[in-house]
Amino acid sequence: MLECQERFDSFCKSVLRNHARNYDQMVRRRRKRECFSEDICEDTRFQRFFSVVPCQDTYVFRVLDMDVSVEDLFLGAALQALSEDRRAIVLLSYFLDMTDSEIGACLHLIRRTVSYRRDTTLKQLKKYLEDLADEEKRER
Repeated sequence: MLECQERFDSFCKSVLRNHARNYDQMVRRRRKRECFSEDICEDTRFQRFFSVVPCQDTYVFRVLDMDVSVEDLFLGAALQALSEDRRAIVLLSYFLDMTDSEIGACLHLIRRTVSYRRDTTLKQLKKYLEDLADEEKRER
């Protein structure tokens, strides 16, 4: 019985050793073939195969020591028009997926206040964006 266990133990160790060796070989092969996108961008031979989309203007808002980037110009302008505390509630709620209780704990407000301010702020944003859309239609 003991001899059978020793053989099984030896077999398991050799399987693990072989698997580790195969994994190391696979990782080494991948490292030889991998390259960073920065290297490709700098190489003139590859520039004709891809194009870099020009970076559009984005709005970056700082909330609770975090940067929140808003790429939509209309929404960014609407958020910029809000007061800082109202903007923080909207950004934390919709861009950082925080609950009202979590936002209240961070901003030292009760949950119901956060909910009320978010609802009124969304109405303000809606009106601002509708006015902006109406202006754009009139200009055309």
